[in-house]
Amino acid sequence: MGNDTVVTMAERILLDDSVAREIEEQLFATLRQQTNRPVPALLPHKDFWERVAQLLDTIEMKVHEIYRTRGPDLRLQNLQKRQANIRRTASDLARKRLVAMLQHAASTSLRSEGGLQNSAQELAALDWGRHDPAEREFYSNVIEQISRFKQNVGWKAMQHGLSSEEMPEGEILAAGTSQLDSFVEEAGGLTGQGPPQITVEDNITPLVEDYVDEEEVLAKQDAYPELEGVTLDQSAHEAPPEPIVSGATHAAASELAPSKEKEEHDFNAWAEAEASSVEEPITELEPEMVEQPLLRIRVLQTMDEPIITIDGELSLEAGDVHFLEDNMANYLVSTGVAEIAEL
Repeated sequence: MGNDTVVTMAERILLDDSVAREIEEQLFATLRQQTNRPVPALLPHKDFWERVAQLLDTIEMKVHEIYRTRGPDLRLQNLQKRQANIRRTASDLARKRLVAMLQHAASTSLRSEGGLQNSAQELAALDWGRHDPAEREFYSNVIEQISRFKQNVGWKAMQHGLSSEEMPEGEILAAGTSQLDSFVEEAGGLTGQGPPQITVEDNITPLVEDYVDEEEVLAKQDAYPELEGVTLDQSAHEAPPEPIVSGATHAAASELAPSKEKEEHDFNAWAEAEASSVEEPITELEPEMVEQPLLRIRVLQTMDEPIITIDGELSLEAGDVHFLEDNMANYLVSTGVAEIAEL
């Protein structure tokens, strides 16, 4: 059944005779208005097609009820003729309205291109408050397919020639711009024709940071202790100026006062002190190799592969006597390859 909604017998909404007659008359009147009109006629109700479906469900239930209780009588035949007439009228009306919407969408999308534009000939936008939501969704899909068709065939180049290459695709707006249709849940947005084409700029210039992050500076100083104190103010290292004392002087003022005599430097004594303070080169002592005790073994079995010792590779053949370190000798003895051969 595709995407059609399955309605059970308990979920069907039955109409009374007066409401059913009213919807039936509205259906026939709308078909008369739509005949020979290039644009969709206004519907009497926004949920018009839902009411037509309820009308047909009501007639269908009456047909089953009469057939079950009375059998195929004259009343049943008249009701079936009425049902067939309503179905044919609904089919004709739907076909004419969809064709009118298709023509309106194509004319709106293509008439403004490639010619003299006359405001008097422009089609008015559809009032979606007087049309069915299902029709609005159909209209939006048609607009989308027409836009895709124009893009596939190069419609802009066909209508404007070489000048179309210099024409922008749409209004260039800042990144993150949202259109009003994004906040409308109904298909087609505010106008039913979808949002207008816009172009969002992508060449965003990065912002230049013109401030110093103190936490980042402290983190760098902690990462490199040898640079600690380099960025401090020079004024912090300068000695504070000595206060000027006027009037009576303290007893220790003469000792603390700077000498007026020029200080003489003994460069010879300074050179001797530098020479004596030269540190002697520190010689690193190589770690002493601790010699492990060697054991004398006699090889009982010849091994195809040599073994690795401190002195290098060593081939073992039956009857050979070797001096090996304690660990290797005990390993060969435990595996039965050799035996202890003490002197």
